[in-house]
Amino acid sequence: MLIIIGELLNSSRRPVEEAFLQKNESYLVELAVKQENAGCSYLDLNASTLLDREPEILTWIIPVLQNKVSLPLSIDSTSPAALEAGLRAHRGRALLNSLSGKQREMEEIIPLVCDYRPRVIVSCLDDNGLPETPEQTVGLAGKILNKIFNRTPLSQDDIFLDLLVRPLAIKPEAGRLFLESLLLVRREFPGFKTVAGLSNVSYGLPRRRVVNLTFLSNLIGHGLEAVIADPLHPDFQATIIVSEFLNNRPGAREKFLAWARSGPKED
Repeated sequence: MLIIIGELLNSSRRPVEEAFLQKNESYLVELAVKQENAGCSYLDLNASTLLDREPEILTWIIPVLQNKVSLPLSIDSTSPAALEAGLRAHRGRALLNSLSGKQREMEEIIPLVCDYRPRVIVSCLDDNGLPETPEQTVGLAGKILNKIFNRTPLSQDDIFLDLLVRPLAIKPEAGRLFLESLLLVRREFPGFKTVAGLSNVSYGLPRRRVVNLTFLSNLIGHGLEAVIADPLHPDFQATIIVSEFLNNRPGAREKFLAWARSGPKED
């Protein structure tokens, strides 16, 4: 079944940023509990807009959240200092979001991976930028994975491959490129989990909810294993349930029937 990483504890959302700054535990805990109840497997935690205060905020909020929800957290930052603070504060195995093939990231983040042993989202990106074809994506993923396996204790099961969804408003072929790359990566790297940041695809567009849910259905049809998304959006769970049933994923039929029987009757 699809792994859901809840995206709502992100300081790019103004109410969350204000809650971080005011140390409003009740608001942040409520948001975490709602996402847990919506079926998430991880909660993404991003305080990057707070800049120099990011390590301090992560050190404070992670124990607060872990005392109220049972889910591991995805520590989401581009700052090595913030990542280390978050990983140090986290009980159990966190998810590190993310590690790319950029040389500086490799040098600064791989030691954290070795010290704290998190699972890792691996972004298919390096110092040359984003790949422009599915073949380039596969080639870059292979190079990054080789470096990770040579320098860390991570196994295949510890890694989520992020092929990086780009906005349709900027790159009209972004959806097709991601889906074709997803098929090729799953063929070349069987057994690795793939992940997508769902809302990126609709950035800058009207009717974002419809775009996101339609793309989600396509992603499930192409075999995606995990998604970073807002699990509280109306019809989010229905889209997953029906899409998994349509694609005959294990256990999907029973889940669909239980969901269908619990809802309103239709002609």
